[in-house]
Amino acid sequence: MTALPKRRKSVRRAEILAAARAVFLEHPYEQASITQIAERAGCVVGTIYGYFENKRGLFDAVLAAFYDELIADIEPRVKLIEGTADRLRFLVARHLQITVDDRSWLKLLDREARGGESYFGSKLHQLNRRYAQFVTRTLADGIARGELRADLDPQMARDFLFGGLEHWVRNTVGRGRRNDPAALAREMVRMLLDGWAAAPAKGAAPWQGLEARIAKLEGRLKPAARIKETEAFK
Repeated sequence: MTALPKRRKSVRRAEILAAARAVFLEHPYEQASITQIAERAGCVVGTIYGYFENKRGLFDAVLAAFYDELIADIEPRVKLIEGTADRLRFLVARHLQITVDDRSWLKLLDREARGGESYFGSKLHQLNRRYAQFVTRTLADGIARGELRADLDPQMARDFLFGGLEHWVRNTVGRGRRNDPAALAREMVRMLLDGWAAAPAKGAAPWQGLEARIAKLEGRLKPAARIKETEAFK
């Protein structure tokens, strides 16, 4: 049997990957079959096994290709951005853009990430860790430059950010609501960097803020005390 030229082999592999990507985006992993992928690629099943060991290996290759493209797009652009806030806004907006460009990826990645114990140590887990390093490094650099709190835990902050993004996307894109990645990125990063506490009034002395908190606490305790008194007389 004559060996295929190297270029032809790379083209055929790309065709199989493209077909597999389409099938896996249309069907859950368990329902997708090598036969469907072969039909989409215009080849026989045996040809696919000449390039990939099994369906899982092919699926992992599709995931890797997706992340390789994503990281290749992000890496040179994030290097040109100065400042922690601007970098975070870019990374959040780029992450959300995935859901705008192709919502099918959102479903696929969500299904795989919720695979329980099988997710940890999986190919997707490894790829997510690689992708998340952009945020982790941005946070660590921000701490080193004094733009973020010195006691901030970069890993915890990273997980807090991605967890919030996941929940937001599920409640918006998952329900068919419109999503503006740039606007949402600005608001989310502002909220994270500013915090949720109200800014102190200008010119207010420190003891005035403490006095206000004590008054608020007393206001919560009084109703509880009244309820106990009422119950005592029943």
